[in-house]
Amino acid sequence: MSRSVASPAVGKPWYREPWPWFIIGLIGAAVLASFATLWIAVSNPDPLVVEDTEYDTIRGELRAQEHETASDPGTAPGEGERGDGGA
Repeated sequence: MSRSVASPAVGKPWYREPWPWFIIGLIGAAVLASFATLWIAVSNPDPLVVEDTEYDTIRGELRAQEHETASDPGTAPGEGERGDGGA
């Protein structure tokens, strides 16, 4: 009598399956996108205020506006141009 022994199911190796490659591709795309973002950030830096003259000009304009608002006798403190207390 010969008995037929069922051999265990042998699957394909992992590199023959499509899903590991899909996941590896997603991770690779994320890495490439991060390097592209880094390259864009390094090649186009934000402009910095190098001289204090711009800052001083803006600060002076803000102070002038504060003085105008504070010296206006018709408005109470905290009231803007609308005169309703900002509500």
